[in-house]
Amino acid sequence: MRSVPSLFPAAVAMVFTSSSLSYALDTKSFNKIKSEYVNKEELSIITNEDDVESFVFLQKFPLEGSMGYLFHTEVLVCPRNNFSGDDQKMLDDKVTSLTDYVEIEESWWSDKTTNCVELGYGGASCAQECCSVPFGAEQTNFPLNARRAVISNADTATKSLYLYGRGDFDGVKAWHNACDSKCWSKWSGYDYNPITNNCNTFTSTILACVYGLSQKKPHLTVSDMVTVKCDELCKSTSFEDVFEDA
Repeated sequence: MRSVPSLFPAAVAMVFTSSSLSYALDTKSFNKIKSEYVNKEELSIITNEDDVESFVFLQKFPLEGSMGYLFHTEVLVCPRNNFSGDDQKMLDDKVTSLTDYVEIEESWWSDKTTNCVELGYGGASCAQECCSVPFGAEQTNFPLNARRAVISNADTATKSLYLYGRGDFDGVKAWHNACDSKCWSKWSGYDYNPITNNCNTFTSTILACVYGLSQKKPHLTVSDMVTVKCDELCKSTSFEDVFEDA
């Protein structure tokens, strides 16, 4: 079987102009984390000791200058109790009938200021584990309707939103599960690769290896060419120790 990189030029040739292909392979500008987010971790922020049932969403953005052929995704984790009873029922009904994911209409989410946790990844000049997975106040207090991403070149005006299911814990615990020990990758800024270990690989890892949900995604074309594999869900032993030592 040919490796993923060897398939990449043939795949993109069908859809890209030479200028957009050049943009796609320019790792100096491709999916860089906003500078103010690098190494931004507020580790004093921890979830409740009791697990919080949450709805798990994916937000998708085209990349600026890519002619709609390259995409950035992030996971949004929103505690169930942050929604009204009617909204909970609507989302529960969709979860019951969904296969992999379902798109949520913009007319529904555009006025939802429901607080969520944003989990996103990009490249940066840093070597620490998850230094390129921001975890500051803007990520842990993310309104569902916010048109914002952790990278600087996402076309946030054209956000789309997809529901993937429910999780038994909130997004803060999910961050710890992915970042306190290796979970597919160490997710440092230097680990970023635009083909084999990008933002969409991270999204797959959160969905499949942290929450046990589908990692299939909505028409990302060549932006999402890696299937992550996890023998078991990623869990943070150090995170659990926080409560044992309290």
